[in-house]
Amino acid sequence: MGQLSAILDDRGPVLASVAVILAAVFIATQLFGDDAASKLPLVGGEYGNAEKRRKAFITNGLDFYQKGYELFKSKAFRLTTLDGERIVLPRRLMEEVRELPDDVINIEKAFDIMNEAKHLEMGNHKQTAFLVHIVRGDLTRSLVRINPRLSEETARTIIEELPPCGDWTPVVVYQSVLRMVATISGAIFIGSELCRSPEYLQASIGYTLDFVNAVNKLKQWNRHWRWIGRYFTPEVDKLIGERKKAHAFLRPVIAQRRKAMAAGEEVPDDTLRWMLNKVDEFGLTDDDLAETQLNLSMAAIHTTTLTVTMILYDLVVRPDVVAELRDEIRRVLAANDGVMTSHALFEMKLLDSVMKESQRVNPGSLIRFQRYVAKPVTLSDGTYLPAGRLIETPHALAVNDPAVYKNPETFDAHRFLDLRNGTAEDLLGYKNREQHQFVTVTKDFMHFGYGRHACPGRFFAANEIKLILARILLDYNLRMPDGLTERYANLKMGTNAFPDPTKEVLFKRVKV
Repeated sequence: MGQLSAILDDRGPVLASVAVILAAVFIATQLFGDDAASKLPLVGGEYGNAEKRRKAFITNGLDFYQKGYELFKSKAFRLTTLDGERIVLPRRLMEEVRELPDDVINIEKAFDIMNEAKHLEMGNHKQTAFLVHIVRGDLTRSLVRINPRLSEETARTIIEELPPCGDWTPVVVYQSVLRMVATISGAIFIGSELCRSPEYLQASIGYTLDFVNAVNKLKQWNRHWRWIGRYFTPEVDKLIGERKKAHAFLRPVIAQRRKAMAAGEEVPDDTLRWMLNKVDEFGLTDDDLAETQLNLSMAAIHTTTLTVTMILYDLVVRPDVVAELRDEIRRVLAANDGVMTSHALFEMKLLDSVMKESQRVNPGSLIRFQRYVAKPVTLSDGTYLPAGRLIETPHALAVNDPAVYKNPETFDAHRFLDLRNGTAEDLLGYKNREQHQFVTVTKDFMHFGYGRHACPGRFFAANEIKLILARILLDYNLRMPDGLTERYANLKMGTNAFPDPTKEVLFKRVKV
């Protein structure tokens, strides 16, 4: 209460004045709605005005998308989410929409809205552009060169993070994989020594969890009131505090590395070095650089962890698939002098198929291709996209549509391998069968996005995921705890689904 009183004493008159203005705007929105510019069908209209639809979306969001997809599969429709009204586009329009310029549909503005960037005091767009440049221009192009080191770090880290497992040993998969991914990624991001420091692991692991918590809590406020809700959401203060701690750790690391490079000393071939080589071109400060490193960890570590955990949950109940994968990995390694080179990873095509099938069955987020409409535009079929709206597409529903993939309710480890080999009917009719690779983005499979803003780090992520899975499958047997035979169910939150982070899988070292 003392903190609240201080806030009100300091900012009370200003808050009161602005509150009166916003109250008038809020009331007008509820009375007249904000969809006059669009003639598209509205899903959820039976719930009433925008505020009632928003509240219904909190508990029935998935049903809203499902209903819209079934009723308007080839047409756009509208629905009211926690961030206001969105326009949901069908797959058939995505090729056209992805060609629109950034000043018409904008990804940065969409992310700002979805991530509450203003209220959470997030970094600027210049930092984002710098990060994308480094990942696309340096990290991805360096994969062949850094892959041997990535492979060594993977083997070393898995042994460090898993118990001895001489006999069947329970392992909380998500927690173990999270530290593996943070350490392995960190070796390439900031160096093989610092990536194991408690400060780095706290910054790279804890910050993302704090960020997710802060966004989720703030989203519980009506969007018109989040500017004040931010002051009554402790999770926001915790996030900002943890960001300051992370910066305090990273600033001297950056300064020390800069000094070593200026003196001509040998420094690690990692992301921090590549950033320092180019930071002046972008006019960024050391604080900007610290924030960019933090955002790199946030973008990479938890998404990769979720993917690996999902795949292991899918595999532990399919010992026949594990046996096939182990045979493939051994065969490929034998043909590549026992080294997991980039080429060897490419040749693990059944593993690639399993990874993509796990993504299809466990899409994580129901929606993809979120963009902000900066300028109004009319599409070729007459669909009008008014300025100020968010657009998206229901990716998860598409990849589980029998018109897109046969028997979508079945986990088929060979699905994408057979499509690449041409031994299965391709309902999508791709002439280039490599479109069915894990890293490929198409209008029919948008796990990594679509178009020029597709995830630039997906090639690094794919290599890391394959290295972790290949090493685990070669060195460990897996099984469910006694009495359990079914895959662990995913946890659902709104339009997202993720693996249960508390579940155990039994590990036992393979005898050689």
